[in-house]
Amino acid sequence: MNDTPKKSKTGPKAGLATAGLGVLAVVCCAGAPLIAGALGSIAVGGVMGVGAGVLTVVVVSGLFVGRIRHRRACAVPHAQTPAARPRRGGGS
Repeated sequence: MNDTPKKSKTGPKAGLATAGLGVLAVVCCAGAPLIAGALGSIAVGGVMGVGAGVLTVVVVSGLFVGRIRHRRACAVPHAQTPAARPRRGGGS
């Protein structure tokens, strides 16, 4: 019988390569969805930010226009109808 250990194909280099391939598989398989999710959330955040900005501009513009119209309506005297005007004569 021969007591010398046989050299196996799964030595330290093979174990390191296997671990490296495992890490690469995890990074590739988990990294792509992680990057896609991050980019998607940035895109959704951008769209929501633009939407909020547009809504703010519309609301502020509406308040501004409403205030101007209110001021003009209060400043201009209402026209009197002919029936409401006082008569210029002495009466009957």
